Amino acid sequence: MSALSGTNLPFEMLANFGFIGALSFILGFAMNHGSICTFIATTELVLKRRPARFLALAECAIWAAIAYVVLEKLPTMHDGWAPLAHMIGAAVLFGVGVYVNGACIFGSVGHFGNGELEFGFTFLGILAILSLDTLFSLRGDPMPFSGTPPLALETLLFALAAFLVLRLGLSLKSETNYLRLTVAMTTIGVTSAALSAFASSFSITTSIGSLLSIPVTSSLIFVCMTMGSFISARSRRHRFSLSWPTWRSLLRKTVGGLLMGFGALLIPGGNDTLLLVGLPMGAWQAFTAYVMMVATLAVLIGRFGSQARPWS
Repeated sequence: MSALSGTNLPFEMLANFGFIGALSFILGFAMNHGSICTFIATTELVLKRRPARFLALAECAIWAAIAYVVLEKLPTMHDGWAPLAHMIGAAVLFGVGVYVNGACIFGSVGHFGNGELEFGFTFLGILAILSLDTLFSLRGDPMPFSGTPPLALETLLFALAAFLVLRLGLSLKSETNYLRLTVAMTTIGVTSAALSAFASSFSITTSIGSLLSIPVTSSLIFVCMTMGSFISARSRRHRFSLSWPTWRSLLRKTVGGLLMGFGALLIPGGNDTLLLVGLPMGAWQAFTAYVMMVATLAVLIGRFGSQARPWS
């Protein structure tokens, strides 16, 4: 029996990696397909008074919670929440980083897939900061922290239906692509929860930060996710355009990535962790941090403007 188990082990590992890669590809494809970005959503809310994309982001969190319940998997993050004062400061810092970068974690994946190569330096900035924690244990030895979704499956489905109907009513009066957003948000919420069952404490931010400590799994997730975003852009005619970065854009993306990395280190977690892990576990800390991040973005957009717009 032991020999048989040993024989099956490589196949099981390959199957596991294959499934992780497939889910990561689908996740990246969906983020690009739906132009998912908190920066874009905040820009539309502040400058155009269109809340539809924020409702769609809420749907994404609900879909993740539904998937956790169905899969009987607890949403899990690497560590507990920071003290309130630290978390609020970190959320503001993350919001500033998003504004400087021109996109959140979701949007950076989408922009990179569109051929905007400078967003690769966003990931390098995030990696540089989170790697400091990995290499020098700045927060000690983080322990996995889980929380049970506070709402029953029936309640989650009712809330999802309410958001879908409300967004449909708003979308009829605007140019928001209702079906595209619905499919994208459903896919992102479900695949992120499914990935957590195969890659412990999964989030996009932690995958970037773990490239040094868990090179195989994290690299697989990141590569397949960016490939999915790239293929999504290529599948839409005239949507993909390879653009070479300028020194100014490289500096902005690097600084934005560093600021986002600092914020994600202290919260802990980026906007993806807050939406896909924190909110599904019913953590008020996640709600508070996300609101502070969005409020920071809204102030900066209102004061300095924004050119952010959906690409699909």
